[in-house]
Amino acid sequence: MPPTVKPKTRLQLSDLLDWMEAEGISRDGIAEAVRRPSDDEDNEVVLEENVPSYEVLASRNQPRVSGKICIEVKVRDSETTEKWPLDAFVDEDGCFTDETVCQWVNNWNDKAAKFPDNKRVCLMCSRRAKKGFTICGHCSNKGLNDIIYG
Repeated sequence: MPPTVKPKTRLQLSDLLDWMEAEGISRDGIAEAVRRPSDDEDNEVVLEENVPSYEVLASRNQPRVSGKICIEVKVRDSETTEKWPLDAFVDEDGCFTDETVCQWVNNWNDKAAKFPDNKRVCLMCSRRAKKGFTICGHCSNKGLNDIIYG
């Protein structure tokens, strides 16, 4: 089964206003709640502009750093290209956060199943992958099998 991608959804303002109307929440009540900071929360505001955005660069062969396969990424704030390990695109639930990376892993898995006699190196380390798979037995025992094969 291929890895799952959790789509990141954005709440539209119209959806929020419709929900507030359905719940009986007035706009004045929300404005007052926003103006009055609560004591148990930090006062630091996280803006969407502060979250780093990136662009995955397509390449036929992916570089390896310390044995792990890396994805070349261009951070939109700068012109430099960085190499991020494959597990940087996995969230705490074990799902890929980037659809392009998920499609690449699915493609690698399909090719490994289609051509099992080709020798491959594990995606997560520098060991030899099991026949017909893209990860080695050591990484499979560590639980990375659930991430790579969904």
